[in-house]
Amino acid sequence: MKMQKSVSVVPLLLLLCLSGVGVTKGQGVEVTKAVEFKTENEVVTTPADGKTDGRTDSEPDLWAELRVLRDMVVEQSVELAVTQSQLEDMKTQNSERNVAFSVTLGVGGYYGGYYGPTSTTLVYKDILTNIGNHYNPTNGHFTAPVRGVYYFRIALFGIVERNSGIHCNLRTNGNVTLKAGLWEYIAKSQHHVANAASLLLEQGDVVDVQLGGTTIYDDSHKRNTFSGFLLFPV
Repeated sequence: MKMQKSVSVVPLLLLLCLSGVGVTKGQGVEVTKAVEFKTENEVVTTPADGKTDGRTDSEPDLWAELRVLRDMVVEQSVELAVTQSQLEDMKTQNSERNVAFSVTLGVGGYYGGYYGPTSTTLVYKDILTNIGNHYNPTNGHFTAPVRGVYYFRIALFGIVERNSGIHCNLRTNGNVTLKAGLWEYIAKSQHHVANAASLLLEQGDVVDVQLGGTTIYDDSHKRNTFSGFLLFPV
């Protein structure tokens, strides 16, 4: 009789072990730990309560991967915004550095002396080039957009009366920087004069040309010119 009882208990214990439960002394059956079921290719871990989440260790954590992708997108969006801002700054800097103009008087015949104003700012109205629009054809002023070294050239033409001449002044903020001119003792002689310089200007400095109390002459050949361009910013 004792033999039959011991034999019937053995299958029961094996069944309990396979089911992931343990036996305590004198108190029946209770769950003690999780059991790992191993197959050839994967491991399924069951919690202590015997329930599973339906995911194996070989399957990826999709939510974790989505969070990683989200963080990558946010980071790349920030980098793209910074790059776009830098490009806009570069465009602005390039537009400020693209500075060049060349203008002519745009009048026919004599100008100044007996034929008009003498010491006056020359307003060159005929624009050949005005990249950046920093030369103003309404008042004859060039305004420096950035601090830098600029090159300027002025050229005059005149049919000079006896014992007279032609000359003008290149001015910076109203102060004479250099002169171009000549004096002639022969009546009705034709002359070209010119001068040029490289000037260090601050942002907002104004450069113009002042006719120096003499007469100049212009025609369709555009003989009187005022030109300048930015060599390099400083």
